[in-house]
Amino acid sequence: MFEITDFTTASDWERFIARLEDAIHDWKLPRSLPETTFLKDSFVTGKWKECNSDITDVPDFEYLIKRLYLPAAYAETLEAAIPATRSDPPRLSSLSKTCFSVNEFPALFEQMLSMENDFPNSATLHPLCRWFGLADFLVITASPFNQIDWQVKEDRIKLIQSSMVIAVANTKCPIPMFLQFGELSRLMFVGVSEVAGFRTLYEIIDLERVPDRMKTLSGLVEIFKDKISQRAEGATQLIKTSIQLTLELNPDEVDFEGLSDELIEDRKPDGLGCLPFGPSEFDSFVLRLLASWPNANADAIEDTLLHSDLDPLQAPKWAVQLNLNEGSSYRLSDTLMNFAKQVHKKETVQSYLEFLERDIADANAGDQATAVLNRLTGEGDERLRSRLSKALYSRLPTFHLPVPIDAESLNEILAYLFPDSELAKDEQRVFPAFSERSESAFKTIKGAPINSLPFRLALTIQFVFDNYGGLLGVAYLWHEILLELRYRWENGHLVPGVEAGMPNHGSCLLNQKLQMLNCCIAKREAGRVAAAASNDALAPVHSKSPVYYDGVDADVTDDDDEEDDEFFDCVTDDSGSLPGEAQGPVAQKPLKPEGRKELLGTLTLLRDTGMPLYVPITQESAPMTEDMAQEHLERMVATDDDEDGRAARMRMQSVALVSDMSAFKAANPGCVFEDFVRWHSPRDWEVDSASGEGHLSERMSQAGSAWIEAWDSAEPKSVRKQKRLFDECVEAEKVLSYLTLTIGGVFRHALPMLLQAGLTKLFDEMDATEISPPCEKGAVLKSVSRLLSDTNFSWLEYEKLIKLVRLTEQIISTHRTLESVAKKTRDLPDRDGFRSFLRTMVEARQLTAIPGGARSPLGQCLAAIFDQRNQRSSSREGSPPIGTGMDEKGLKKRCLPAPSLKEFILRTVAPRPYQFSRPGVHRMYTSIRSGEVRIAGAFTEDLMYG
Repeated sequence: MFEITDFTTASDWERFIARLEDAIHDWKLPRSLPETTFLKDSFVTGKWKECNSDITDVPDFEYLIKRLYLPAAYAETLEAAIPATRSDPPRLSSLSKTCFSVNEFPALFEQMLSMENDFPNSATLHPLCRWFGLADFLVITASPFNQIDWQVKEDRIKLIQSSMVIAVANTKCPIPMFLQFGELSRLMFVGVSEVAGFRTLYEIIDLERVPDRMKTLSGLVEIFKDKISQRAEGATQLIKTSIQLTLELNPDEVDFEGLSDELIEDRKPDGLGCLPFGPSEFDSFVLRLLASWPNANADAIEDTLLHSDLDPLQAPKWAVQLNLNEGSSYRLSDTLMNFAKQVHKKETVQSYLEFLERDIADANAGDQATAVLNRLTGEGDERLRSRLSKALYSRLPTFHLPVPIDAESLNEILAYLFPDSELAKDEQRVFPAFSERSESAFKTIKGAPINSLPFRLALTIQFVFDNYGGLLGVAYLWHEILLELRYRWENGHLVPGVEAGMPNHGSCLLNQKLQMLNCCIAKREAGRVAAAASNDALAPVHSKSPVYYDGVDADVTDDDDEEDDEFFDCVTDDSGSLPGEAQGPVAQKPLKPEGRKELLGTLTLLRDTGMPLYVPITQESAPMTEDMAQEHLERMVATDDDEDGRAARMRMQSVALVSDMSAFKAANPGCVFEDFVRWHSPRDWEVDSASGEGHLSERMSQAGSAWIEAWDSAEPKSVRKQKRLFDECVEAEKVLSYLTLTIGGVFRHALPMLLQAGLTKLFDEMDATEISPPCEKGAVLKSVSRLLSDTNFSWLEYEKLIKLVRLTEQIISTHRTLESVAKKTRDLPDRDGFRSFLRTMVEARQLTAIPGGARSPLGQCLAAIFDQRNQRSSSREGSPPIGTGMDEKGLKKRCLPAPSLKEFILRTVAPRPYQFSRPGVHRMYTSIRSGEVRIAGAFTEDLMYG
């Protein structure tokens, strides 16, 4: 059988070429570039645009073609760029400021010869812009949808490159087209462009070892001339070069022994009650000095292995830039981030403690078993005893966990948390305290007062987490804190560092729970005092209780009859009986007045005008934390909307009101509803100005009013016979039970206070520095307030906040380090001016030109800064100090460090491939680092006479 091949059917290779042409036509790329040139530094300041097109319908040719270009808004016409002079010089020489005598070049060549955007300083700029000076180009890469070949392999380069040449020739597209191959991190490209009968091939080589020939400018010029086949004498005069040397000053290479005290203070270990600030290591930034020769003749500079004219001190242009290290670690932001990461832990505190107890118990059991074996084997058989001991311990855990916090450290921590304890008095140590912030926006954060117990507790948890075994240490600490809180509840000691009064719903839940616990302690202690003073009988008490309640409390004795239960939350005063009546034990007659507190002015009962109106002793309203109030609201919402549901909601809402009504009826026998309104809600008792008679307001006089229904249901009972509105014993146990948290819950409840402490620390550092921080205090506080107010914690918003904190911390630390280096540096000609320059440089973080280069006062200061490092390194090696000599102009000689990066751009216009060919533009970019060299060349051929 014969195989019939249909050559009229397009192959995959031809279909791929067609897809390239379709993309060029779809984007409506011009057939000629506009006669424009881009403005200076427009590659960095301009906004690049991008468009993509996928080629996925061709088997084995699944690629992504992308166009990157700078809009024409950042360019100007050639006529505007050429100065109108009497001699009317050629366009190319006027634009590129070279000596080429060529009159006509395509716009693409103008870009390659332009020096306005040499060495653009931008980390986000595409490397092809830096290497070839292009403002518009196409890039073909492997498609992200290709799961088999995620990169262009080198064996397909020639095939795809030939497709690019055909597509560019067929569409007459003047925009260069590149192919990225190999690993993406290597940044390897090949490219081609055709315009006006010229074809330019773009090639890149990357070597890990730098040959001697490529280390100097002279060797690079020879390579450049060999590539363009221009070895004739005098050809070097046509080669122009731009050179830039980069010198780096790394803070980790600076000797910090002599720096200012405040910088060394930041490096001290952090103690209890403090938060760290600053970099973990001195690698937070790099100060780069850029010395450049923008336009020089290649033959005028001698740069060989034996001698070099490229001295940074002689460079005509200097620029300096501060580069912040994004990968460096900063202690404050890392502390806040690591603390928040523990919020999602689900393990309970008890699980950590059980593991610790089990391990310790196993170790104790091993010790006891070893002692038994010692007695059995006797003291003489040492070998048998050793073997048996090893066999026993091989079954025990392979590690032993001691108590994570030793006794001395635990005493110090507890003394910091509970300064009113005897332990704190014995310690007699003064702990650091945070400064009170004046910003009113701090009050919107649902945290706790600065230096309060919850605030100190968050700092302590962070300190233990970092220094005492991580989560295990925090679990052990929380267990000790719960023991301390229970001890204070059982023994009637108030918890220190907690706001007095009802739970503040504007604070965090942990602070509210501690306030509730203090309410319970104060309530029970007041009752105990009253019970002790009355000798198991109710006695009048005229003094007020602690800050939480106006009344006093006593123990409650339970009887079979609920009506006879004694209630000592508030003190009854039988001395308030009617005048002339004898005082004695609690009256049993229902009409006998009980629980009177004081007269209500001169008012009398409406039905019995001769009986004065008394203010009853009432129960205090029950304190509620935010979660209790939310639970109460949910119970009310869950009731049905029928008559029974409305009645149930009314009962829940009017519990305190019914209690007051019952106490009022007991204190004023024979009273009516109008009497109660006159005392409880005077605004609802309206008096006629003409007749002087009073009546209920419209709200109170409506039929079926909830107040009237509550009045009808209230029985005359004094407070000591009523059911308690607030049971301190039950509520205290609820608080202690609630605080039995998971380990993640411990961190979650402490996170608001740690954020408060972190922001307080950050704002203190911002106030102490002279620079303008990148964030505003008000915006940060609003972000934190919104973050902590949401019921669902937004991790994305928290990460944004930490990034802002980290940037601020980084800038402040960098400025402080540079200030310290400046103080250490000697022979600064203008120290105050240089400090102002440092402040501006840190705030801007952009490339800053130094007018006058090394000869200017600012340049001399920078030279001294960079020379200071060599001076220290030389002194350690026993070399004589550097910088004591003078040059011919009376300036101090400086020995700057070796450049960390050398960059060269060679340009020329020469015929290729033959001498009779039309001259084209050739360009070669070279970067030399320690152990790496990269050469990117663009070499043009004349297709018309080639």
